[in-house]
Amino acid sequence: MKKTCKVEKKDLLVNNIYKMTFDAGESGFKQPGQYAMIEARGRRKPYQVCQFDSNRFTIVFPTDDDISKDLSELNIGDEVIIEGGLGSGFISDAAPDEVCIVANGMGIPEMLGVARSLLMRGKRCKTVLEYPSKQDIYMLDSFKDLVNEIEVVTIDGSNGREGTAVDVVKKDDYVLASGTLDMLKKLADKVSEGQFSLSSTILAHSGDYDDCFLETTEGTKNCSDDGPVFDKNAILWEMITV
Repeated sequence: MKKTCKVEKKDLLVNNIYKMTFDAGESGFKQPGQYAMIEARGRRKPYQVCQFDSNRFTIVFPTDDDISKDLSELNIGDEVIIEGGLGSGFISDAAPDEVCIVANGMGIPEMLGVARSLLMRGKRCKTVLEYPSKQDIYMLDSFKDLVNEIEVVTIDGSNGREGTAVDVVKKDDYVLASGTLDMLKKLADKVSEGQFSLSSTILAHSGDYDDCFLETTEGTKNCSDDGPVFDKNAILWEMITV
């Protein structure tokens, strides 16, 4: 259900990436990995949610298109129209007692809520975050308070370890992941089990968010309704083109 909510807080994290919190009265979120449809200045777009409670939710986003630029220009107290708690997120109870969170790109913020959910359930969590370079690192301290172990890699090696997140993951890890399609495909080939979010790939790049389809072992699914989080073994990866 659409509702009007107010911008409660706004911060510039790094480069062109903003963090924005909304007071929604009742947020509607139940699982990490669900998303919000936000309409600002007459245009709408889905945004990943990095944390939420019963009344508020927070998104982190780059200003890489006109809609997001408009959103970033709003001030505290400004109003937007939102639909919250959309889609199907990560099922924390389905994960084993030891898991590995993996993220890169704009998949990183979404996994903060996943880490918090796993912590609340007493699960041991290793986290691997991939950034392009040291100067692109953000939200790292937020993860440190929630996970048992964290490793940061940068593509250019400027923060110490050079490489990709996939390089760090072990074959027997149960992975909960979000990020670029290239990373997700490589992870899917490497590990046997996990839950993967396509919110920063298929959903974010779909021209019509109500017609966002994904081919799975159980037939065609609507990514915006049945997902954006799926069991990694249910996705027919070779049929994804974005």
